Amino acid sequence: MKNYIGAIFTFLYLGAYLMVGPWSSTIDLYISGFLLLLTGIPHGAGDHLIAKKIADRLHLSFHLKPFIIYYVGIMAAYAVLWYVSPLIAFIIFIGISVFHFGDMEDLAAVQPKETLLNLARTISLGSGILSFILFSHWNEVVEIINQMKVPIPQNIPSYLIYFSLILLILGFKKKNSAYFFNTFLTLVAGYFLPLIPAFICYFSCCHAIYSFIGLKNHLETSFLNLYKKLAPFSIGAVFMCLIYLFLTSSTLQVYPIFIFLSLLTLPHFLLMHKLIKRPY
Repeated sequence: MKNYIGAIFTFLYLGAYLMVGPWSSTIDLYISGFLLLLTGIPHGAGDHLIAKKIADRLHLSFHLKPFIIYYVGIMAAYAVLWYVSPLIAFIIFIGISVFHFGDMEDLAAVQPKETLLNLARTISLGSGILSFILFSHWNEVVEIINQMKVPIPQNIPSYLIYFSLILLILGFKKKNSAYFFNTFLTLVAGYFLPLIPAFICYFSCCHAIYSFIGLKNHLETSFLNLYKKLAPFSIGAVFMCLIYLFLTSSTLQVYPIFIFLSLLTLPHFLLMHKLIKRPY
């Protein structure tokens, strides 16, 4: 059952939504915000632990302050790119999301080989996950992305959702079957939910959980100890998010939150990719 937390939670969410709802989108935002605070943001708060492990492995010294400056510097540079060229920044965000989502599904392997076939499967799986969420909620996607000042087609062919399913199937790996079916069932249930809960259920209940499992195994610690170590940095990330939202928008809107997630994702992806492909 623990391998299907994402699917179980999303189906429970869907059941409540169909029986009690549909409710106000504000309720979806509150629930999604809670999931982000619970697992979504904390799953990236252990990047300093990964960096230290990598430094130890390479017999290098590690200092937290320079790491934080470097990490925040990448975020700041990416934020400038969002301001200068939202289209390029958005393309980068889609690219790293595709690769990162596909990467995290590969944690079941002890040390996956970096072959062209594995790379193709990773990209295929990540593309299938992200495109399924986007294509199945395209009207809502357009509304949010237009606010980012990124030009995208207002309408897309309905058959593209089947193309997403093909990509998912092509990205399937038998050794990762538990993660794959958990993700797949979560996506299916999310199809019948609005965009925000559909995305957050996958992001916080599948992707983030896979990341926690990878961190726990890599650091050889318990979930409780790991979560305690992540708490200060999770609070710091939330504080930065609040500052960012205060500076970018006078009212609570969804699109600045997605942009902030993209700022966190870029340096996080670089470290997690090293953890997955070279765990030792």
